[in-house]
Amino acid sequence: MAIDLKQTAIDPGVEIDPTRNTMKDLRDALNDMQGNILKSHGRDHSRHLLITFDTEFPEQRQKAREFLSGLVESNLVTSALQQWEEAKAYRDVQATIRGNGAMTDKDVTSLLSDASSVFVGVMVSAEGYRDLRLDQGYMPDDPSFRAGAKARVDVLQDPPVEAWEANFTAPLHALVIVADDVTERLDTVVEQLKEMLYDFSLRVGEETGTAMRLNADGEEDPSAPVREHFGFVDGVSQPLFYARDIDNARTRQGGIDRYDPSAPLDQVLVKDPGGKDTGYGSYIVYRKLEQNVEGFRDDEMALAKKIAEFAHPKTPTPTPEDIALAGAYMVGRFQDGTPVVERGVAGLGSLPNNFNFDADPDGVRCPFQAHVRKSNPRGDKQRQFGQPLTQERTVRIVRRAISYGKVTLQPGPDDKVGLLFLCAQSSIADQFEFIQNQWANNRNFLREHSGLDPVIGQIQEDQPDDDTLAGHWPKLYGSRNELDFSTNPPSVVGHTFALRLLGPWVTMKGGEYFFVPSLSALRAYGEVQEAS
Repeated sequence: MAIDLKQTAIDPGVEIDPTRNTMKDLRDALNDMQGNILKSHGRDHSRHLLITFDTEFPEQRQKAREFLSGLVESNLVTSALQQWEEAKAYRDVQATIRGNGAMTDKDVTSLLSDASSVFVGVMVSAEGYRDLRLDQGYMPDDPSFRAGAKARVDVLQDPPVEAWEANFTAPLHALVIVADDVTERLDTVVEQLKEMLYDFSLRVGEETGTAMRLNADGEEDPSAPVREHFGFVDGVSQPLFYARDIDNARTRQGGIDRYDPSAPLDQVLVKDPGGKDTGYGSYIVYRKLEQNVEGFRDDEMALAKKIAEFAHPKTPTPTPEDIALAGAYMVGRFQDGTPVVERGVAGLGSLPNNFNFDADPDGVRCPFQAHVRKSNPRGDKQRQFGQPLTQERTVRIVRRAISYGKVTLQPGPDDKVGLLFLCAQSSIADQFEFIQNQWANNRNFLREHSGLDPVIGQIQEDQPDDDTLAGHWPKLYGSRNELDFSTNPPSVVGHTFALRLLGPWVTMKGGEYFFVPSLSALRAYGEVQEAS
C-alpha cells in the first residue's frame, strides 16, 4: 500500500495510532526501498562500480536488465528495512560488549562484523533507462535527471566534460555501491559483481572511498568522527527521518529548538513509476570532487594574517587561534564541528547542530559566504527576504559523501584526494542544483558582494572574475563597531574587510545523475520484453 510521504519521525518498530502511516504500511515500503537513502549505511569502506552496458543488441540489453533484477533476486541489494534491522542488531551487540569487560578484541570484532552484512545499492542513469529500453513506464520524470549531468555543466558552472576523468566521460548506465567495514567481505562481493558483468558490459570503472576516522592530530582512531581532507568533521548536519535519530539530536546535539533537523519523507522520496504500490525511490547526484589541501591552507593563512592585523595589530603574526578562526569563517564550523556563530574558538564537542543565525544578522560571527551558511541558511532567507522558513527547508539535501585517496590530513603535492559526493533528493533542480547555482555560486547571496562559497562555489560564466568576488570578513569576531577611535573625532569605518581568496579549492572531476529504484522495480526490469 502507498504511504503518506508527509510523515516525519518514522519508527518501523513501534505500533502506534497512526497519524499518517501504519507500521505495516511503513515496513512494507521500507522493505521495497533501498538503503542509504533515509539513513547512511554507515560502513567505512566503499567501492563504486560505474557501469557502461553493451546495449547494441537486444540479447545484451536483456542480460543487463536481468543483471539488475538478479541483484534483488539473489538478495544482494540492501533494503531500507534490512538496514534498519541490522542497525538495531548492531546497537544490541554494542550494548552486550559494553556489559562484558572480559571479551577479547578478536571476539568484539567478530561480534560486530556478524551483526551486519555487506551493503549493496544500485542506481540507474537516464541514459541507462533509455539504452536498456526502460524509458517507457519505468523511467522517473525529473527534468534534470532526464537531461543528465553532462547537459547541466553550464547551469552549474562545472568544468567542461572533456576535462572530466575517464570514469565519467563515457556513457554511464548504472552505479553499484558496495560497502562494508570488513574489507575482505567487500572485495569478495566486488569481484563477484565484476564476474557477473563481464559478458555484457563495455566498461566498469571504479572509485574507492574510505571514511577517514582521524583525531584532531590526524591520527587514525576508530572512535574518532569522520573528517574530510581539509581537516573538518564531516556529515554533522543532515535531514533526519527516523524518530530515534531526531531524539538523539534532541539529547546529544544540544536540542532541536533553534534548528529542527527533522524532514518529511517527501524531502527525499518519490514514487517509483516502475515499482509496486510500495515502491519509492530517490534521485542521486554523484560528483567526484578533488580537494587541493595546500591551496585551501594557503587561503586559510592569508585570511588568518588579516584577522591578526585587526585582532592584535602590535603583534600581527597569526596565532594558531587566528588560523583556526580563519578556517571556521570559510567553512562555518571549526575543525571539531563547533559552529563559529556560537563562539570564536573550538571546543563545544558533541558535534552541536542546534543553532541558527538569528543572533548574527550582520554576519559578524559567521560570514554570509561561509559554506554552511551558504548551503543551509537556517532562517536567513526568511529574515533577509521575508520568504517562509518552510520553503527554505524543502531545499535541503541528504548527503552521503565519502573520502577518496590517501587517508591523511597532510597529503603530498602529488596525492589525489577528495570526496566522492553523493546526495539524495526528491528534485535535483529544486534541491542540489538550486543550492549550487543560486546559493554557492552566487556572489550576492545572502548579501550583495558577500562572495562565493569558499569551499564549493564556482565562478559564473556571465559574471566578471574581479574584486566583486572578494568576501567580506569580520574585522573582530562578533564586533559591529563602525567607529575608529584612533582619530579625533572618531571616523566611521566598516566592521568587515574585503579579501579575495584564490580558491575555490574543490574541483569537480566528473559525475552523473542517477535514480535509486525500488526493489519491486528492479525485479520487474528482468521481465521486460522488447517489441520485436
